[in-house]
Amino acid sequence: MKSVLNSPGFGITGSSGLFQCTNKLFLSDGATGLQIKEFARKNAANALSVGNMVMGMASILSSLNGHHHAACWLVLIGYLLDLADGAVARRLGACSALGAKLDDFADFTTFGIATALLLRTTDLLDNILCMCYVLSVFVRLCFFSSGIPFVYRGLPCIYSSAILASASMLSGRNLAMLRVIAVAMILFMISQNFYPHDRVLESQAWKKAVFAGGVVMVFCSSFPPACVYYLLCCEPETIMILLSPSSGLFQCTNKLFLSDGATGLQIKEFARKNAANALSVGNMVMGMASILSSINGHHHAACWLVLIGYLLDLADGAVARRLGACSASGAKLDDFADFTTFGIATALLLRTSDLLDNILCMCYVLIVLFRLCFFQSGIPFVFRGLPCTYSSAFLASASILSGGNLAMRRVVAVAMILFMISQNFYPHDRVLESQAWKKAVFAGGIVMVFCSSFPPAC
Repeated sequence: MKSVLNSPGFGITGSSGLFQCTNKLFLSDGATGLQIKEFARKNAANALSVGNMVMGMASILSSLNGHHHAACWLVLIGYLLDLADGAVARRLGACSALGAKLDDFADFTTFGIATALLLRTTDLLDNILCMCYVLSVFVRLCFFSSGIPFVYRGLPCIYSSAILASASMLSGRNLAMLRVIAVAMILFMISQNFYPHDRVLESQAWKKAVFAGGVVMVFCSSFPPACVYYLLCCEPETIMILLSPSSGLFQCTNKLFLSDGATGLQIKEFARKNAANALSVGNMVMGMASILSSINGHHHAACWLVLIGYLLDLADGAVARRLGACSASGAKLDDFADFTTFGIATALLLRTSDLLDNILCMCYVLIVLFRLCFFQSGIPFVFRGLPCTYSSAFLASASILSGGNLAMRRVVAVAMILFMISQNFYPHDRVLESQAWKKAVFAGGIVMVFCSSFPPAC
């Protein structure tokens, strides 16, 4: 990985223009009605995915501010939007790899992190349960796909999330019940068995009916039993899994670990293929730990956890290339980890009870989302805008050095947002991509972690 200082004159090069960053994000002045229509067709489903992600972030902020009822309903609204986006994309012939990636990030935000935070208390075991829930969604989105029409591989996280949010409201947030349901949902999600589901439940007519009913229920959100509707909509899928002959809550680990007869060679190969993935998971765990620290008011710890995530992200790509273990699933795993640590966790460093700060948090996460989905230069040793890893490290460091000064954090965050969405290209030094440099930075970073009680160490 590189540093913000890698690009000579990053902020003052002739090609840099903070206010040029939007010149390709909107249609040109001469756009015709046909162009506008085509733009709308291609991006209607993407807009729903972004809406889903916004609901997830709003739910996270509601949980942080103690508005549990609102947090649950925002997750259920995200459920409706997720129900719609895939159907809209197929209906308009606008399916794409980028759209699928956007949808995955939205699902991870709403049905992973936002749902997990519904379980959060100050108790350590509840925080561990939150972490396990997010990791289960993480694993599902990265590795679980049956590839067979009308067949699930485990329970989709969208249903787990809707069941948990509905149960939370109906029980008045009974923690004992929520813990039991969360553990059951985790086991169902990570089960690698295949379960058929009804073609009727995938039909456009059914989805339209569920969506319309869901919208009506949103307007009845002040009446808690209204969420029973969402619970009933999820039941057919869950019941099919419960009644499936191959179902077994305790069979879910049968493929997650090596068989008893695994040889030393198999273990070695397993370790080689998954060393970089383990670093990515570590990065994501640091991000979740930072989020929980922010929620519990431990701002200094939250900043340092983001910086540890930065070190792990520095290492994972280098390790994957070194061991010849690069893969599409590994890249996806790394993206989710980056989104957690350098998107959501970093944005929450800016959070206060002020509405404008919450909007700034939302904007920061959206920009990281767009960077991870759309911004790639495709040119070796060239950045297209500022990578979110450096924005995050810069913001966390500035926050520690300033003693959590809010005004400075806001100014730095706005500057980082503008640099991230800039579509200009900036060269960076080949030396800073070398293994020797990365090892030196990583080793120095580890030493600094042990000096975390000394603010200038950042």
